Formats: sequence, structure tokens, C-alpha cells
Amino acid sequence: MSRIEKALAALGVGLLLAAPVLADEPVRVHPDLVYGQGLVGGEQASERPLLMDWYQPAAATEALRPAVILAFGGSFVRGSKGDEHFTENGAQDSSMADYCRAIARQGLHCFSIEYRLAGERPVLATPIAAERLMPEALAVTPQTTARIDIARQAIGLSPMDDAMRAEFWQALLSASEDMEAAVNHVRSEAAHYGVDPERLALGGFSAGAITAINTAYGRHVPVKAVVSLSGSTWGYLLPGHLPAQPPALLQLVGQEDLPGVIHGSAAVARALDNAGASRQQAWVPGFGHFYPMGAVSLGADFSKLSVEQRVVGFLREQLKSE
Repeated sequence: MSRIEKALAALGVGLLLAAPVLADEPVRVHPDLVYGQGLVGGEQASERPLLMDWYQPAAATEALRPAVILAFGGSFVRGSKGDEHFTENGAQDSSMADYCRAIARQGLHCFSIEYRLAGERPVLATPIAAERLMPEALAVTPQTTARIDIARQAIGLSPMDDAMRAEFWQALLSASEDMEAAVNHVRSEAAHYGVDPERLALGGFSAGAITAINTAYGRHVPVKAVVSLSGSTWGYLLPGHLPAQPPALLQLVGQEDLPGVIHGSAAVARALDNAGASRQQAWVPGFGHFYPMGAVSLGADFSKLSVEQRVVGFLREQLKSE
């Protein structure tokens, strides 16, 4: 550490120097790889392939690298694993493709997955014990799904009735079933992908972040870390139901984010804090639910980093990536 850095650290501003200074690697993209099968179609269910895009750090190495599996947002009714963006109140988010490129440029594999949406009428392959879930009657009321109806309206669909809310509930739960299938696939094919199967992380934006939280903390899929970009708790009960060793969590929310996201993020934080889990959080000032990864984020430790820097730094730390 230089004399200037030591002086700054003594003044308590060294955290601003902690932003990752990383050299970009070239990235290869392998689109539309099948990672599993999902049941769709309601009572007349049939299987359809589940696809993902693999963002591979292209620099030659024999060492197995960590990997991150990300899921897009879109209220479980819309969205894409690719370069789709959402805009609201003049602000546009970064896509999961953007995040995967940024993560892979820093030497980690990244997989952007699709998952079954409500309009497909997904069916769970394996039922979930009721005691592990929020009561459906309380989880999908007209009040709790009001934001979903806004997303449905944006793609020309009518507001949900009771039958549609029941289908939405199945989509909410099936998304984490799909993410678990992606984890199992990457683990089973770790040698092919060049991935260290013991250094995996999950993440996503909005519905994708809910899915990552449900997968890691609700379904107890063993991973090292979770990144929640404006996520929440919805579906699985977390208090009293967390895994014995919960993975570390990074939570980001916009300053003017959705009330459900802010309150739900606080509920997730309480559950993890009570369990003694490792957790970090940050606000994205000046933004609502949608924000780009270049936006500034302010951490509880007084750090000031872009969303991208914070996410990559957290992943590298938790996955012990050099």
C-alpha cells in the first residue's frame, strides 16, 4: 500500500479504493443450450426444453473457474435471458446478458437461464410441502399481484382472475424448480464447462432475484452466494426454514423501488441476520425498480461503487476468484 493509500485508509476512506480494478478477458457466448426439461400446459402437461446462454471467459486456463447462474426479471409473465431491457420513468435496466458479459469478462463463467412463465401454465415436477410455503390464498391476492397486472398490461394481457392467479402461483414456484435444474446441470457437466462445481452462485433481477432467493434459501440448493437485484421474498417461507449454512447474500434496491421489494428485502435481511448468515446491502440512489449496472450504489459500509463493481466484487470475494 502506498503512503497516500495508507493516509486515506487512516482517514476512513479506503473503502473507495476497494472498487475492483480488473482486467477484461475476451468472452465467448454459447446460446440456447438445453439444461433441462419443464412441464407446461396445465392438466395436459408436456415437457419442453429449458434453455440457457453460456458466457465463457475465453482466456486459456486449465484451472476450473467459479460460475454464476442468473435469471431475468419480468413479473414471471415476460422477460428474456438475452438482451431485453425494461424502461420505466425514464430509467432503463441492464439485461442479464449485460451482467453475464461483465461477470465473464472478469474470469467467471456466467449462465443466463430462461424459466417457465405464467402464460405457459407450468406444472411442478415434484410437489412442495405446504409447511415450507406461504399460504397461496395470502400470497396471490389481487392486492399482492397488482404489479403483475401492470406487467401483463404492458404485453397486452388482461388483469388476472382467480384462475390466472393460481397459474401464476405455479409459475412462481416452478421458476425455482428450473433454476435448481440449471444448478444440477452445470454441476453434472462441470468438466465440460470448465466450472468448479463447489464455487457456484445464483442471482437475478426482480422476479429472477426472487427465484434465486427461493432456490438457495427455500429449496436449499447448495451454492456459495446469492445476488438479489431488487428481489424479495415470495413463495417460500424463510424464517425457521433456512438451510443450516445459508449462502452469503448481496441485496441491492433502488432508492424509489417498489414498496413490496423494499419491505420484502427487509424481511429477507431479517431472516438471514437471525440465522447468522453473511449479508451485504446497498441502495441505488435516484432510481426506482429499474437501474443500469453503471449506476452508483451506496453500501451500508459507506462504500460507493457502481452496481457492476459491487456485484463482481462480491462474487469474486465469495467464490474466491483471483
